[in-house]
Amino acid sequence: MALTVAICVLIAYLFTIMLRHLYQGGKVQQLEWDMSTITAGDYTVEFKIGADNYRQWYNNEYRKPNGDFEHDVSPALSLK
Repeated sequence: MALTVAICVLIAYLFTIMLRHLYQGGKVQQLEWDMSTITAGDYTVEFKIGADNYRQWYNNEYRKPNGDFEHDVSPALSLK
């Protein structure tokens, strides 16, 4: 009787350890998946620029003498 109880307790203990291991392993796999699927969209912010403000930047900054326009840099890259 004592042997049967000891075996049942051991099985319950091993089952609990196995469930805990699977739960912790699942959390690690979720973190690994999250880190492997990071995109630029996770760290970017959208900033709306009005048409007038863009034209002013384009004419005064981008097209200025010895500016990015003369160095063949695209407006999008220059604005970045």
